[in-house]
Amino acid sequence: MNLQDSNPSHDVIIIGGALSGSATALQLRRKDPSLRILIIERSEQFKRRVGESTVEISSYFLTRVLGLTDYLLEKHLIKQGLRFWFHNEKARCPDSCSEIGPHFNVRLASFQVDRAELDEHLLETCRKEGIEIMRPAEVKSFELNEGTVQKVTLKRGEEMMERSARWLIDASGVVKLVARKSGWVRRNEAHPISSAWARWRGVRSWDSKELHQRFPQYGNRCYALRNTATNHLIGKGWWSWWIPLKGGDVSIGVVYDERLVQPPEGDKPADRLRGLLYEHPMARIFLEDAECIEGDVHWRRGLPYYSENIIGDGFALVGDAAGFIDPFYSPGMDWVSFTTANAANLILKERQGMAQPEDYSYRNQLLTGSYHRWFRAIYENKYFYMGDWELMKLAFRLDLGLYYLGVVSQPYKHGEEAFNMAPLNGPHTDFPAWLITLYNRRLSSIGKARMKRGTWGRRNNGSYYPFVSFTLDYKLTLRVLWALMAWGWLELKEGWRSWGKAVHAD
Repeated sequence: MNLQDSNPSHDVIIIGGALSGSATALQLRRKDPSLRILIIERSEQFKRRVGESTVEISSYFLTRVLGLTDYLLEKHLIKQGLRFWFHNEKARCPDSCSEIGPHFNVRLASFQVDRAELDEHLLETCRKEGIEIMRPAEVKSFELNEGTVQKVTLKRGEEMMERSARWLIDASGVVKLVARKSGWVRRNEAHPISSAWARWRGVRSWDSKELHQRFPQYGNRCYALRNTATNHLIGKGWWSWWIPLKGGDVSIGVVYDERLVQPPEGDKPADRLRGLLYEHPMARIFLEDAECIEGDVHWRRGLPYYSENIIGDGFALVGDAAGFIDPFYSPGMDWVSFTTANAANLILKERQGMAQPEDYSYRNQLLTGSYHRWFRAIYENKYFYMGDWELMKLAFRLDLGLYYLGVVSQPYKHGEEAFNMAPLNGPHTDFPAWLITLYNRRLSSIGKARMKRGTWGRRNNGSYYPFVSFTLDYKLTLRVLWALMAWGWLELKEGWRSWGKAVHAD
């Protein structure tokens, strides 16, 4: 087929029809119905994926931008915030394991979603709204041509074919097709984390009457529902997520820092996963009668990576195809929200003849810079302190408070236009990025010093922090200032030991 640059077959070709691809297509289609959009999806049906939580930004995006409120309420679960469970040698049961979590049910809605179900629904929505879908079909090669037409060779059944478009969007997820083939993928060597996960049946409910009777202190100290929260069991250098799904299955996974933890040896991945989970006393109770669903156990080394290029004149990488940091705090769907919105906005701007050469480099810097700032601020060396109840309580207050103050508040003030920016990169973000990076580094140093002195995790038993959900009002600023004062007090009490020193944990 001889493709003419002046007459491409489509305006936009999207590789991948899951959340990132479908979200990009819907944003484009609804703002410019004349766009000829093609989604190429390689699967015949989306396979069951890890359970996934939305947080406040991605919930706004799914409900108010994509219009999925009724669907999410009907087919998925409302999430009741985040909970963290800690242990040491004195903690043996839910009564004695230290806890952080909302005392009452949360104020802003978020969801526990089954990604395969959500992805199928979104792709079918694209079909209903007139977007062309080729499925199953596999992209065999592509050609990027800056400022002109992008070309794609694909295979559908036994037939090879070519398609062309002004824009090529890579939404291929961890396959990261465009970045990998173009040589842009880089491993995040500063964050050596790996993960194992599975779906389980028969997991005990966190709100069961039997559990409340067996452990009355656990049952009486919290007024909120625990079972539909994202519960986290946290150890030294590792943490696990527990995400309930509609229908009763529970997604449970472990993420560990390879500098601090190596999983137990064993022939079966499910047994190795259970062995690591059983280091926490809560896991033994909740998994007592549970079993992994056969064939649904996964292990992935070297989770974090990034692409050196995310947006250019004629291409964009969205979601996991652009980069991945860490599942802690569930930032993945936030990243989907910002990358897809930026890509759609730039395409529409170019379509209207309003895009300038500097717009492409600006958007690329905005998103690549956001990845690196977000990593350095929130995640770098966090595993050295996240398992210490006292340090994690302070980090959680600051992390969540500043997330609400600087990120969550923006769409409620400015609507969906807020998604054309990116977290911690853009106007007025230098100081917040510096501040978050500073306290994260200091808490990491204090955590390492505690490991060295043998005082790490000293309050991991018998402590409860009944967190009250943030509100988007003047109280939010006061609560952040109060948390900053608590950090200052910690520095005066013990942080001074590591001022100006490089601390290495034994």
